[in-house]
Amino acid sequence: MKSPGYGYRGNNDPDERRCAIALHLVPLLGPVRIARLVTTFGSARAAWHASEAELAAVPGIGPRLSAHIARSRPAVNVERALRRAGEAGARVTTWWDAGYPERLRELDDAPPVVYLRGRWDGTAGPAAAIVGTRRPSPYGVNVARTLGEALGRAGAVVVSGLARGIDRAAHAGALREDGMTVAVLGCGIDVVYPPEHRSLMEAMLARGGVVSEVPIGMRPRPQQFPPRNRLISALAQAVVVVEGGVDSGSLITARHAAAQGRAVYAVPGSVFSAASRGPHHLLAQGARLLQGPGPLLEAVGLAWRPGTSGPVAGLTDTEARVLAVLDERPEQIDRIIEGTALDAGCVAAALATLEVRGLVQQTPGKRFARWSVFEGSNRPHRAGGVTWSNHSSS
Repeated sequence: MKSPGYGYRGNNDPDERRCAIALHLVPLLGPVRIARLVTTFGSARAAWHASEAELAAVPGIGPRLSAHIARSRPAVNVERALRRAGEAGARVTTWWDAGYPERLRELDDAPPVVYLRGRWDGTAGPAAAIVGTRRPSPYGVNVARTLGEALGRAGAVVVSGLARGIDRAAHAGALREDGMTVAVLGCGIDVVYPPEHRSLMEAMLARGGVVSEVPIGMRPRPQQFPPRNRLISALAQAVVVVEGGVDSGSLITARHAAAQGRAVYAVPGSVFSAASRGPHHLLAQGARLLQGPGPLLEAVGLAWRPGTSGPVAGLTDTEARVLAVLDERPEQIDRIIEGTALDAGCVAAALATLEVRGLVQQTPGKRFARWSVFEGSNRPHRAGGVTWSNHSSS
């Protein structure tokens, strides 16, 4: 069943809009059931005011849920929800509003209400989703950040979930190139989760936005995250899984993407890493192998504009020597000192400067690794210490 917002033609009835929001605020009443009610009764207004007996007669509703809807009505306060959204700087869009995100209208289970914050206006421009584990390897962080940078530089929207790990790296990569990035939240749009990502969210609001179907003010709950994954994939033209387990949320997103007709890419990793099992599972099932940003940008209709390659400008001789001995595999500082033949103080100072410039990252255990870009498609791609020969990504 397509949502009532499919094939939008406009509806300027404010009461119809308020009744749609009211249905959305009833606990346990999801998008499919709301769509069925609106379709059965002909409007959100008629569905909201239907008697308990009339509701019970709707397929998929029944006596228990109809009684629950009737009991919930007195507690639903649409005006309060709209006021709280306004205080949070959020726009509340329904199936019938022009500002409703265009790609979400295509879903059979499109949310009846979507909350938006930030500059992003919901238009269906070039967009790719980057998803993965909350506990990535340095290699995975490097890949996600590099992809985010390439997409941001080319003018595509980077979509992810604002989670720790891969999501954060993808968002940060886009912002680093002054690109646009959008997060789909599993909580109310006025809630920052995880809390340490407040500054990241604020930067995203200035350069992109955040989206949620969860009512305003609702704290994160485990059951809210799997459904939001369908929105991440729906907002993008292609989805990339960088790292993750076989049963992870990233693979849920990939399955939604495949069902929605989106291109699904997977990034290969070390055969010794548990985080590589999800992408390798997808590759075995026919996902496209991603060896660099080029194919991903082509999938969203853009040309790849590689970043600067070769020597990095503005480095001292010491900094250049330290950078030259690093790759994406984390190294202990003693190994770096040995490789550069410099004293410990010089190496420590150089690493600090390189980290500030975004050329080096520090990983747990006082190890250091280089941020690197993908190599060209005519060269082997080195993934977590394992060299993967090139083969078709289609």
